[in-house]
Amino acid sequence: MIYDLALENGTVCNGEELFPANVYIRDEVIELITERKMKFQARQSLDCSGLFLLPGFIDPHVHFDLFLGKYTSRDDFDSGSALALSGGVTTVIDFLDPVRTLEELKEAVQRRMRSSRVSRVDYAFHVTLAGNPEFTPQAIVEAAMNLGMPSIKVFTTYSGSGRRTDDGTLLDLLALSRSSGLVVLAHAENDEIILARERELRKDRDPTYRDLPHLRPAIAELSEVAKLVLFSKYVDGQLYVVHVSSGDTVKALSLMNTEWKNNTVLETCPQYLMLNDEALGGESGFLNTYCPPARSERERKLLVRGLLEGNIGSIGTDHCPFTTQDKRESFSSIPFGTGSLGLSFSVLNTLFDGDLVKVASLLSINPARLLGLHPERGTLAPGRAANIAVVDRERLYDYSRSPLTGSDHSLFEGISLRGEVVTTVMRGRPAFHENRVLLETGSGKFVERKRVFWGDRSAAE
Repeated sequence: MIYDLALENGTVCNGEELFPANVYIRDEVIELITERKMKFQARQSLDCSGLFLLPGFIDPHVHFDLFLGKYTSRDDFDSGSALALSGGVTTVIDFLDPVRTLEELKEAVQRRMRSSRVSRVDYAFHVTLAGNPEFTPQAIVEAAMNLGMPSIKVFTTYSGSGRRTDDGTLLDLLALSRSSGLVVLAHAENDEIILARERELRKDRDPTYRDLPHLRPAIAELSEVAKLVLFSKYVDGQLYVVHVSSGDTVKALSLMNTEWKNNTVLETCPQYLMLNDEALGGESGFLNTYCPPARSERERKLLVRGLLEGNIGSIGTDHCPFTTQDKRESFSSIPFGTGSLGLSFSVLNTLFDGDLVKVASLLSINPARLLGLHPERGTLAPGRAANIAVVDRERLYDYSRSPLTGSDHSLFEGISLRGEVVTTVMRGRPAFHENRVLLETGSGKFVERKRVFWGDRSAAE
């Protein structure tokens, strides 16, 4: 038998252990994992000596081609998917536009399916609600399931733009989540605190980007997350809190009984783990504008501690970059967002000091299990999709902006990191190798996700 691709002389990390091995792929599937001394013929072979093979990474939180009125995020599914491959990411989950009616949902699906046709990586979508919809919670849950999108995002803030969903609707969704196999994603900030602080500030002057940490303080996040955690626990729901920014939030939950983890998962992002709010005070501080905002160095260190202690269950990038010119706006018009896609492996490998089992859990296994992609994705084993990140765990480098992004800057410029993706294999084909993207535009496919039952371990195995 001749295999399509052989990855030989490497060290496999399956999320539980590391072991020396060769990996053989045929028809887009991992067919065989052998000891290094056992060699088989393949049409193409890559020598992975000194390198580690991890399950292809999943970024559960990106915003490609996101229209924000005056501006659109600068990475679409073409450039964004190329950037993903450079970071070992083989599957992304983006978002449908916010909807209030089932007709709007149908239109939102059609729009995103059109824009995603150019993707080089596989992709899925979260349904997104716009405020308090006209349909019932049961109706949107059923619609999401029929679309193969078993996750619904809600906002607890942005009432000014009509995106805030009230507590009653949110509680009803959480009550339906576990029995339906749904995950409720929440952008959790206390709307009343944010509005009150902005009203008070405007009595004296107009706010600027430097006011972001004051206008959207950590207590706005902490209080809302704590409330939602209690909601989810009360109704035995499945809650996934996106982009947790403050270590104070994680510390507060860690003081509770650990049973909160049965019903809630916290996600954070590279920007919150590596950056703090000091940059807002500089000449280019306007570039550091995203929501929730960067936190103090004390809170950043607490967040890293929470990550290392196992209180963070998933890593997304919230990738939504703009250009310098886009960001040169008044406070009310700044497009909030930044880019960190492609950096997750290096950031986590640096923080975990090369512990690839923990890195693989956060970047591959956990998002697959939590969001309906397991077992086909998120694991490196025979019979599974041949999506693999080949990494150099030890390489030290100072980050510089990738030429693959549509943005003209990176907030991570010059930051020292350990570990880099060398090769990405996407459905059995070398997709990124020697700093070159090899897959053509449109190679990716839409992935229908399964119903998700966090408490049912057998469903994830």
